[in-house]
Amino acid sequence: MGSPSLDTARRDPRRARAGTRAAAAAAVVPLAVAALTTAAAGPAAAESSLPEIAAQYFKEAPGPIEYEDGYYIVQLAADPIATYDGGVSGLDATTPDAGETIDFEAAAVEEYGDFLAEERADVIADFGVEPLVEYDTVLNGFAAELTGEEARELAASDEVLSVVPDVIYQPTGAVDTTGFMDLSGGDGAWEEEFGSPKRAGEGVIVGVLDTGIWPENPALAPLSDPRDQDIIDAKWNGECVTGVDEDPAGNIECNNKLIGARYYDSRGMAADGYASPRDEDGHGTHTATTAAGNYKTKVVVDGEKIGTFSGMAPAARVAAYKVCWGGCASADINKAIEDAVRDGVDVINFSIGSTGTPEFLDSTAWAFRAAAQAGVFVAASAGNDGPTSTVDHQEPWTTTVAASSHDQTFRTELEFGRTEIEVAGLVGEAEWPVKLAVDAAFDDADPAAAATCNADTLDPAKTEGYAIVCVRGNTFTDNANRVFAAGGVAMIVVDQFERGPANVVTSQAVPVLHVSYADGQELAEWIASQSDPEVEVETAELEDQNAPVMAAFSSNGPGLASGQDLLKPDITAPGVEVLAGITPDNHAGNDFATAQGTSMASPHVAGLAALMVSAHPDWSPMAIKSAMMTTSYQTDQDGNPIQRGGADATPFDFGAGHVDGADMFDPGLVYDSDVTDWVQFVCGTDEAYKIQSTCDIFGSIEPSQLNYPSITVADLTGVYEVTRTVTNVSDKKSTYKAEIEAPAGFDVAIDKSSLTLRPGESASYTLTFTRTDAAFGEWSFGGITWVEKKNGRTVHEVFSPIVLEASQLSAAESVTFAGTSGSGELSGTSGFDGTLGVAVTGLTASEVAAETIAGPAPAGWSFPTDAPVENAHVVSHEFTTPADAAEVRFATFDDDYAPATDLDLFVYEKTGDTLTFVGYSAAGGSNETVTLPGGHTFVVFVDYFAGPGPLESRLHSWVVPNADAENLAVSPAEQAVTTAGEYSLSLSWSGLEADSRYFGFLGYTSDGEVIGRTDVSIAT
Repeated sequence: MGSPSLDTARRDPRRARAGTRAAAAAAVVPLAVAALTTAAAGPAAAESSLPEIAAQYFKEAPGPIEYEDGYYIVQLAADPIATYDGGVSGLDATTPDAGETIDFEAAAVEEYGDFLAEERADVIADFGVEPLVEYDTVLNGFAAELTGEEARELAASDEVLSVVPDVIYQPTGAVDTTGFMDLSGGDGAWEEEFGSPKRAGEGVIVGVLDTGIWPENPALAPLSDPRDQDIIDAKWNGECVTGVDEDPAGNIECNNKLIGARYYDSRGMAADGYASPRDEDGHGTHTATTAAGNYKTKVVVDGEKIGTFSGMAPAARVAAYKVCWGGCASADINKAIEDAVRDGVDVINFSIGSTGTPEFLDSTAWAFRAAAQAGVFVAASAGNDGPTSTVDHQEPWTTTVAASSHDQTFRTELEFGRTEIEVAGLVGEAEWPVKLAVDAAFDDADPAAAATCNADTLDPAKTEGYAIVCVRGNTFTDNANRVFAAGGVAMIVVDQFERGPANVVTSQAVPVLHVSYADGQELAEWIASQSDPEVEVETAELEDQNAPVMAAFSSNGPGLASGQDLLKPDITAPGVEVLAGITPDNHAGNDFATAQGTSMASPHVAGLAALMVSAHPDWSPMAIKSAMMTTSYQTDQDGNPIQRGGADATPFDFGAGHVDGADMFDPGLVYDSDVTDWVQFVCGTDEAYKIQSTCDIFGSIEPSQLNYPSITVADLTGVYEVTRTVTNVSDKKSTYKAEIEAPAGFDVAIDKSSLTLRPGESASYTLTFTRTDAAFGEWSFGGITWVEKKNGRTVHEVFSPIVLEASQLSAAESVTFAGTSGSGELSGTSGFDGTLGVAVTGLTASEVAAETIAGPAPAGWSFPTDAPVENAHVVSHEFTTPADAAEVRFATFDDDYAPATDLDLFVYEKTGDTLTFVGYSAAGGSNETVTLPGGHTFVVFVDYFAGPGPLESRLHSWVVPNADAENLAVSPAEQAVTTAGEYSLSLSWSGLEADSRYFGFLGYTSDGEVIGRTDVSIAT
């Protein structure tokens, strides 16, 4: 099955809460419960606010889009070229088959492209907007600067898929790492797979979306013997856009290494940079050369020869796409993705991070989906935000890369007086006069701020010509720029407390040394004792170190976008003290510098992917990802578990493990997937509502069931089964046996202990996870390895991590019944051995607030949540709820109104004269529900969004007392349950008044602790 045709509602509806995972589904009719948002329209109350209280009980949902004047991405309903699989009369499919790329000269592609162009032109003309950028390959639509009214009108059009803000991304950001990656040397992958380092990556084009490129960097010099030129000529459709900078030196030229370059500036941000693909920052040059820098390029730093540098794929070609000018607009990023696919790149590196919560249907993520379907491998940085659940790029079609250390670092000797100390730094031999930052500060500067070289503290008159000693407290980059701006010649950073040996090697606008706390105190005391202190530093030398160790800054999982059911990051690679090409302008005139960040890790994987494309040109991007993940390793060079912060790291830190640049070429088996699988995956997440029509056609899978090289199951209640399919990519018939390391607290069974596969043959297997004594709400880690042995020798080991979280109970989120009396059944699954208790709260009949509304909202209307108002189509009602109320619910129902009526609810907490936005429900139709804790005063706005004419709105409200109303009975009130065992409940109700709607809930307990609930609604 090919790519689905996407459809979505005209605006964001409310999102139902994710339920726990069940071994057997409860036989009930679900009724979604609205979650809360906490966007404030005014200041919150001084005491605990409702959003803070409600957050304990409800899952936060995204608020409705508020269209303001600004930049937007407008996606139209028809599929782009990369994913169109037919369906338009007279137009053949354009999506490529597996292992193929798009032929942009094919008649079908040109004809469908013309069709999309006509559709876009019609929409642009109808709405009178001026597009800044147009898309047809990975997205179908355009970017434009719109008024809020224009955005609302476009969003309401049936021809428009979505209208979302054009967001600003940020760049996330050897020592030669090629030896550590098992590439160099006589038995490295360059020799074994390609016969020579100079042929590694031949015929492959790496596209780099970043801050641009410095084409004069030695690592991008012309290739002397480009043997793959015919292959490149056959696939390359791009160009070298030299630029229009006023200074000719600001423009660029390409060569047979840097074969293409483009730049994008839809927002006019080039005023402060080169109006060309030239890189004013250095980030893009660093990532490009890490991925595909030339072999054994000489490295000179501060006039001293340091050694040589090689990128991961030294024979690959580079195409640079400048999308960042400080920030990186998604409109430009999306156009660059489109151009890269059309130009013929094989691999994209994206060392750029989003600034908000990762979403699968974010326009850039969705564009990468189309690129992957077109056969382009995408490596993306995991992010530099460190704590739990901060990982970026959570979509399954990209390869998300964490950062860890490698096996070499730079150290040098700093001499002052008669003392020598070892410090971290990449510098040449030098001698500097030195000052403490507090002595170089303005007279009126705060001493504490001055000590850490805060902004606007360094006095140029006191700083010029000196090395400045800054106490650590700001980023190295910020402080180095401040020292440089004030005329300083170097920066010495001293830890503010004892952290152990100095270990940060970074290259900045001035030479940087990192000194430990103890050594720093000695240095400071010596400086204070001297009248004209000077320090000397030796040329840095390489030292070996045990690796890998996870970087403290590297963002980790679990990823929330999938409901924690997809492991992200996927893999780790070197991202600490990475030496690569740079821009000399802001790096003390040097062509090479060290940098750290997941930005540096991602191009390692992009370069390795280029090697894989060269070696296996018919493999899909997902097969290449699988090969990297299943051949990765999880221990350091000493054979101990990879560490993070002094403790064993987990798959949430490193994914499947550290990429192995040699073993990945021969993985034995791969786990593959395609665009249909990805759409079904998204339809199994909380983002399904955005493409509900598509999900209705193509169905959904639970995210855990995606055919992925890792296995993650959150909220596992008792027993759960996962199925995976593997394909033999070797050239021999092979037999594999399963070796399983069960996560602590679980039993793991497999339906097939061995698999025998011919070349190209696939087979599926099913794992059954059963909780034994795993702690609820905590994660356990294990793995499955498929092992092939011949004559006692291990030929292949195919590893997949297993990550599981146990949950106590699988219970229906909600049930609905009808009648003034009656009975029903309810069932679910227990995740523990013990006694399950159940108690009733309610039932309570609704009160109805009725009010006539003259007519629906005008086209393009969007409720202003930051300034709620009553008008001809909006009415409001105020409710004060008692403090002892269990909760309050507000709702409207479709069957109270004529067909095609669409009402929406927006709820505010009222404190004095202040309204605070606390909840909403805004789906298509009029089945809307908002549930909140009691004890507050609420104002509920009923918005008549669309409909046939005047109507009487009927707002139902329930104030549910914290008690059993004795009109609903549940039996048994207690029952013995077992792990993975099913429980059953009988419900009966009586004495309800006719023509009413009742609401209450069942609360489940274990040992007095509330472990779940089921909402009960009965219409009489």
